[in-house]
Amino acid sequence: MKLLLISNFSDIPHEHYVLNLLFCEGLRYFHLRKRDYTTHQMANYIEQIAEPFRRYVVLHSHFELIDEFGLMGAHFTKKFGYDDYLRSRKLPPDSPPAFNHLSFSLHSIPEIKRMPALYNYLFLSPVFDSISNQGYNSKFRTQELKSFLTQKTNRPEVIALGGITDEVVNNVFDAGFDGMALLGHIWTTFERTQDIVQAVKRFKTINHLIRSREEATALPSAAA
Repeated sequence: MKLLLISNFSDIPHEHYVLNLLFCEGLRYFHLRKRDYTTHQMANYIEQIAEPFRRYVVLHSHFELIDEFGLMGAHFTKKFGYDDYLRSRKLPPDSPPAFNHLSFSLHSIPEIKRMPALYNYLFLSPVFDSISNQGYNSKFRTQELKSFLTQKTNRPEVIALGGITDEVVNNVFDAGFDGMALLGHIWTTFERTQDIVQAVKRFKTINHLIRSREEATALPSAAA
């Protein structure tokens, strides 16, 4: 089960300090998206990430910085998709993948069914009521998600986004997701309290719950 973190849309004082601590605690997928950032601002943000951790960063814009800083890859949305990127670079649709990592944001099961297997994973949101975007509530039914996600099909992995807290970790597992992405559970609270210790603790708690559930799931197989 993958555990991802998405950056806050706007800047928060000391967020780089928290971010580098979370990398030290095992964060391996960080999605960097900042509203209205210039290329210079984005580069400056990346430079404040400790160099050994930059390979865990996925950009949502300014993709020209990926190779420059040795980042993981690129994330796309319906607003600007991978096809749009290829056209902007005058590359044919059947070109080899431009990045080592490709991911995409979606909001329904039918959309997932139409996605090609070239993506490493897809965000599905909001799986639970959003913390960072008040009023952005989930419309998914648990049984509907489970019926689809537990099917063995040739599709990218699916990551649960929206309302992810320690209280829903087991629900994410039970539904059959391949991972979960944190956003408001870390940043909304930290923006209000500036409590670095608590922000790290929230991440560690969820990471521990995931590893414990994985170990519990593996035990019957090992015994057999």
